[in-house]
This record gives sequence, C-alpha cells and structure tokens, in this order.
Amino acid sequence: MTFDEIINTISEQEMIRLVESGRPVSKEARQTHIMSADEQRLNLAFYAKATHEHIGWNGFSEQNRQSFMQNIEQLYASISAPCPQNRFIDNLFAHTGQYIEDRHFSVNNIITVARPNRNRSVGRNFAKLKDKPFGYQCLGGEYKQDDAGQDILNEDGTRCPIWEIGTMQTPTGEDILVVSIPDFNNRANTYEDWQQFIEKFDEVYLNNQQKWEQGRIILDVRNNKGGEDKPIDHIAKRLYGNLINTYKRCEMRDTPLSNAMLHTHGAYKEENYSKDGLRKEDLLTRRHFSGKIHPLFDETGVYYPFNPERGFKGRLDILLDHDVGSSAESAYTSFYHHPNTRYIGENTAGMQQYTQGTFYMPCGSQMRVGVTRLTYYDKEGENIEVKGHKPDIDCAGYKYDAMAIALGMPRDERRVAKRETNEPLHGKEIFAEYDPKITADTRKAYYARTLEQGLKRIETANFTLFNNQNRHQGR
Repeated sequence: MTFDEIINTISEQEMIRLVESGRPVSKEARQTHIMSADEQRLNLAFYAKATHEHIGWNGFSEQNRQSFMQNIEQLYASISAPCPQNRFIDNLFAHTGQYIEDRHFSVNNIITVARPNRNRSVGRNFAKLKDKPFGYQCLGGEYKQDDAGQDILNEDGTRCPIWEIGTMQTPTGEDILVVSIPDFNNRANTYEDWQQFIEKFDEVYLNNQQKWEQGRIILDVRNNKGGEDKPIDHIAKRLYGNLINTYKRCEMRDTPLSNAMLHTHGAYKEENYSKDGLRKEDLLTRRHFSGKIHPLFDETGVYYPFNPERGFKGRLDILLDHDVGSSAESAYTSFYHHPNTRYIGENTAGMQQYTQGTFYMPCGSQMRVGVTRLTYYDKEGENIEVKGHKPDIDCAGYKYDAMAIALGMPRDERRVAKRETNEPLHGKEIFAEYDPKITADTRKAYYARTLEQGLKRIETANFTLFNNQNRHQGR
C-alpha cells in the first residue's frame, strides 16, 4: 500500500474520534501488552496520519518527507504477526523519527529526532559547581525538594539548584553579576512560582545597575533543557527596559483533525482553562475549516526596541551548550536584539518549535505533534529546529569551560553590538511598561484564553466566507 492509502485507512472522522477518546495506559501495560497485526496497522496509520497533519510537514525537506513515507510503507507491509507494544513503538521510531524535523515531536516522551549523544565539552552550569571560584558570593538561590520538603541531593552531596544569583570579581577588578538557571522545569510559569527569583534579581540588579554596567552580567543556562520561560522573560525585560521580542507570529493548520488535536492539549484541561476564567460552555465549538494555514496571532507589525534610558547599557554574556532547548533557547531569542550581548559555548539543541498538540494513540501511547508553529524575531526566520542557534564564541570540542572563557576574555572582544534580522523593524517601535506579575507571554498561545481568541477569529472569517460562497452559488 502507498503512504496515502495507509493514512486513508482511517477516515478523518474516525481519526478525530480516536484523538478525542484516547486515554493513557500505564508503563507496565505498555511493557506487557501484545499488539495484534490489525492493532499494529491501526496504530501505524494513526501515527502516520497525525504526523502528516504537523503544520511543519510541508516545510520538512523533500528528502525527509519521502524517506518518512517510504519507511511507513515498508513497516506497514512487514506487519504479519503479534508484537509487544514497546517493541512496536521502538521499531516505529527507529525507522521514522530521524525524518521529522521537530525535536518536540514525541511518543511516550521519547523525542524522535534525537540530539547527538556527546560528551559535555563546555562545562556544567555554574550553579551546579561544588567548588566555586575564590571570592564568589552567593546572594540567593532555590533548590529542588521532594514531596516532604527535603532537599534532593546530587551524588556528590550537593543540593540540586533551580537557580542561583551571585557576584564575583575578575583578577582585573571587573565586577560580575552571575545569574545561573539550570532548571526551568521545576516551577510553573507564574509570578508566584518565580517570585523569590524575581525579587532577588531586582534587588541585586536594580539597586546596583550602574555597577553592573561598568562591569558585566553573565547569564548561564547551560544544561537547561527547557520548561517555563518566566525567569528569562523577566531578566530580558529588565535589561531591555521594555517588553521584548520573542514570538511574533503563531500559526495553525486549520483542519478538523488539527483542531481536535489542539483541543486535547493541556491548555484545554479543565484545571488549566478555568485558571483563565473560562468555563466549558465558554469554549468555542468549531464547524468551519479552510484547510489552510492561519495565524492565531500576528505581531509582525510590533517591535519592542531597547530602551536606552531604562535598559541595561553594559555587557551581557550568555552561556549556552548543546543541552539548551525548548524554553531555555529563549535565552538566545529573548536577548537577540539587546546591544552588546555575546553568546559563548556551543550550538543549542534546536528544539524551540512550540508543540501545541498532545494526545493518545489508540494503544495508549502519548503523542505530541506540532499543530501550531511559532516564528521569532531573529536572522534565522522561520525554522531553527534541529540546527539550533550558533554561539558567537564556539567552545565546543576544546574542553574549555564556557565560564572560564567568558571571564578570561576582554569584555568587548568578539562582541556583536547589532544583529541581523529577517525583516525590517523600522516603523514598528513601541515602548511599554512591564509588570512582572503579568503572565510571561500569552502570545506563545499556551493559555486557553489566547487560543480561544485566535480560534474565534478564524471561525468567524471561515463562517463569513462560507456564507458568501453559498449566496454566490445560490444566485
């Protein structure tokens, strides 16, 4: 059977029903369940059809799309006998995952496009170091705890840091403010969850801004694989003296199936949308679809420039490594337009595409598919997936600690004062007030209230078009 014939073994309505009715199964059940040949075919077709619905599908390279489809055809043809569920999933990934250009795409939290398994070459996050440089003074931090409120310890007996803020001096007497955040995944994206960090950063930075402008700020996000972006969002807005340019446009594939995938995502769990002041009866029931790609929001006409009166006019070094992915990569994009920023370390993971669509396959394995797509204000434009962001000073392979490199370099060496952009910015400039108690950035379309607004605009436009077409045909 051809790829098209395989994905059409499930109608769109049946696919929607399976998405909406999908339920998880336990890890133990996945390990012991034996899938019949028919069950394997159903789940393979489901997987292929969901992948084909990915908003980035047409943007994947032609070679990768063809390789994916050919491997699906070969896998489907080879099904002949019962198979353990875990073996089926592992085999599916082994033959298809490498062709999906989205590092958030996953089944059972296993990322299909695996990041290279490389030895760490640019050092551990500064907060994780047991022995800090002489003269370093820790001013505050938070550390992981278990459900009983006890500190979780590393193998060497040290506490596991979420964040740490401290100060030090270089041998030449330059004052350094060190902000280390190795973990975004241990807190929700709210002011309350990051209040201690926000208050400590503001205390240290705002009360001594001139001192740090004459010295330097080092932001270390090495080893941080992502989670929420509230702390980065806060630092960036303080240092810009303005709101920031991160996400400029969010698009979705406007089909019934993508709509069903979107509405099974976490933003549409009752405990989440109720936080946004929404009830189940408030949620839109969609009936009109264009089959095209439409924006959920579009802020390409807005640009927040650096505010020279209130922003940080000193030097900023950001330390990166190959683990830095997802929201941690906002440590790159959020500061991209700040003057005198310098990125030191190694190429990031390349998994910043925001995946808005989490549901369950018929066999109960969780699946994440990108039914929304974000674009960013940077020179790379539409897609940094898989390739990641390049540092200004690449330390990879040298086995030098990125912090040591930063401290050993003159504060202006190889610093990029003005960065390229992928579109004109003049005429879009806006200056705005920042309140740290406001949700970090609803534009990334995580919150149900933001999704609902965008979907209502699309539904209204489709309804109007549908009525106009009917009236025209009625004439």
